[in-house]
Amino acid sequence: MEQTRALNALEPFLALSKSANSPRAAADLVTQATSAPHTYVFAELLQTPNIQALRQSPEYSSYLTLLEIFSWGTWADYK
Repeated sequence: MEQTRALNALEPFLALSKSANSPRAAADLVTQATSAPHTYVFAELLQTPNIQALRQSPEYSSYLTLLEIFSWGTWADYK
């Protein structure tokens, strides 16, 4: 049940990721997802093509790194 709630909280961000066609839009989406109070599962968002495309953007690649930390990192990684 808890997993279902977590995925339901992520669902709007997964839908928005399909239309985040620019690095800026994808970075904004990462910011929104990591700031959302009931969203704490991020791996599915991390796997979407438009989010992965941030790796190619020197200006916005740090947002991908942030999402990777939120997905499987630790507090020490974040600091």
